[in-house]
Amino acid sequence: MADEQSTAWTAKGSPETGLATLQGEVDFTNSQDVRQWLREFSSSFAGDMQLDLSNLSYIDSSGLAVLIEVRKYLKNFNRNIRIVAVSAQVNKLFTLTQIGELFGI
Repeated sequence: MADEQSTAWTAKGSPETGLATLQGEVDFTNSQDVRQWLREFSSSFAGDMQLDLSNLSYIDSSGLAVLIEVRKYLKNFNRNIRIVAVSAQVNKLFTLTQIGELFGI
C-alpha cells in the first residue's frame, strides 16, 4: 500500500480583521490540519471570521465538512463564518452542493 501524499495548502490569517486566507488544495489528506488551523486562528480574535478562498484551487467533501464543522463551532460562541471570495472551481462545488448560502455566497 502506498503512503498517502498530502496535498499542498497554505493559510494565513489576520486577527485584526478576522480574515483567513486558504490557498492550494484541501482534501481528505489534509482536511484535519486545515480544521485545526481554522480553529486555532478563530481563537486568536473575537467576532466573526471572514474566509478568502479565491486562491483555493480544489476542495473535496472532507474540506466542505471542515468548513461546516468550523461554522458550527463558531456558532457555539455566537460567532459566524462568511466566505468573502471564492475561486471559480470551488464556487462550482458550492453551487452543486448548495451549501454556499450557509457561508454568505
